[in-house]
Amino acid sequence: MLPLYRLALAGPQGHRRIALWSPQESRLCWEDGTPLDLSGVGSSYAASQVWAPAYPVSPATPAGKRRAVRVLKIQLGLKCNYSCQYCSQAHQPHDSQGDPADVENFLAKLPDWLEGEPQRIEFWGGEPFAYWKTLKPLAEALRTRFPQSSFGIVSNGSLLDEDKIDWLDRLGFGIGISHDGPAMKYRGPDPLEDEHKRAALRLLFDRFAPQGRMSFNAVLHRRNMSLTAVRRHIAAKLGVPEHSIPMATEEVMLPYDDGGLRLSLRSERDGRAFLESVFWEAVRGESMAVNTIREKITGFFRQLAEGKPAVALGQKCGMDDPGRLAVDLKGNALTCQNMSADTKHRIGHVEAIQDIRLDTAYHWSVREECRSCPVLPLCQGACLFLENDLWTQACDNSYWHNLAVFAAALYWLTRLVLVEIDGPPRRDGLPQVMTVIDPLSLETAA
Repeated sequence: MLPLYRLALAGPQGHRRIALWSPQESRLCWEDGTPLDLSGVGSSYAASQVWAPAYPVSPATPAGKRRAVRVLKIQLGLKCNYSCQYCSQAHQPHDSQGDPADVENFLAKLPDWLEGEPQRIEFWGGEPFAYWKTLKPLAEALRTRFPQSSFGIVSNGSLLDEDKIDWLDRLGFGIGISHDGPAMKYRGPDPLEDEHKRAALRLLFDRFAPQGRMSFNAVLHRRNMSLTAVRRHIAAKLGVPEHSIPMATEEVMLPYDDGGLRLSLRSERDGRAFLESVFWEAVRGESMAVNTIREKITGFFRQLAEGKPAVALGQKCGMDDPGRLAVDLKGNALTCQNMSADTKHRIGHVEAIQDIRLDTAYHWSVREECRSCPVLPLCQGACLFLENDLWTQACDNSYWHNLAVFAAALYWLTRLVLVEIDGPPRRDGLPQVMTVIDPLSLETAA
């Protein structure tokens, strides 16, 4: 039997309604069976359609990759000039990658395994500009070869200068700057505190922001719960209006080691504080300009309108998709761009692309917690390769974050606040009935 949840929604003066929510079917209706009206969010229900199921990848049922790669993620190497407390790559070996001598061979072999032009090519570190002697000739050659591909890069921004910004502009890059605002002390040095680095980031902002080609990317965690605070910090340091800062979020931090565990939502008190912060910033409109918050909420409305069932959902990161490939410059295929080929996360080699097997990943459908989760359509399984205690904590972190976004989406849809969920718990030992938003705080939403 598919899990069904009773959602208690409340408004001012004690107004309360019950909705029924089936996350597996993406079906949301009032208690009498009437579907919720989507017109208030600019949508309407579409005709039913047949959805292809996502492949249930697992170590027992590995997935392959295809030559017609749509998204190519090139791992330059995992070295970085910063040492963040919760880096998703810190637990991986760093020494065998990033040799500039590998570029020529990588480019020479590319036509043997890559079919057509990728829609998007991403260049990843570590800190990618720590590999400047590798990055520059590689990206220039790929731009010549693939003039229509979109180029993307994520950087901490500390190694940028005018020449590199000119180069990024000339090659048509989009760039994300990893920055956690006032919580940068948990990540590493703040480049905005350095006069020269701040000037370079201001130049980048002035050139790229008006074109929609940059964002500041924040990670939320136990010590960094406010996207508004992040945006305010960055704007003040750059000396620009707060509303002009283009922001995205990598959502809530997922733990890959002890550093990540320390900044995770380790208790219900942590989780509820996080939930309240993310929810109220969204319903007040403060975080709706953050791309990833807005897109997650509008994506939820689209799932409702289309009736897209959970069985058709791949993983959040998309790396279970055979058309997405992470590869290092030696041609090793990787679970994702954050992993090293010197570990079990080497899943094959592009010279035998037909033999690549993603046997290090778990589709949400093979995780018990995901199959009984009210926010599955928003979360889409958190990290696809974490296991054991790290997975359990990642699941909890993602649950609190996506519950906040789910509640915000329901508010924008109904102008009512989700105060309680009654239904199957994600795992044994958790309550069946869960309070979400404190009813005493409803006047904030009035």
